[in-house]
Amino acid sequence: MRIGIYGGTFNPPHLGHLTAARTAFELLKLDKLYLIPAAVPPHKPLPPGSPDAAERLELTRLAGEQLGLGEQVETLDIELRREGKSYTSDTLRQLHPAPGGRALAPDGDGHVPDPSHLA
Repeated sequence: MRIGIYGGTFNPPHLGHLTAARTAFELLKLDKLYLIPAAVPPHKPLPPGSPDAAERLELTRLAGEQLGLGEQVETLDIELRREGKSYTSDTLRQLHPAPGGRALAPDGDGHVPDPSHLA
């Protein structure tokens, strides 16, 4: 099973996020795509007045529905349930794919780094 993991602040989710997610899903021939909003972004603070993590989770879920992929896309709260800053490496360790699977994690710009060194 090919699983894509697309994380970010999603503050708010927008057309660029959806385009990157849909493109990654199609080009990488994914079976499943997880959208994962960061609870506490490690690279920059959220601007004042930003939606809180629960609101960004719901906005991301609603945006994911717009992809038209049905159950192949799922929004996870995994980083919201973890304390501290939200690092992709921690999330990948938590979501370790099933035997024979491979996690593909596009970054905020839609690039797909090789996560094999994180195992």
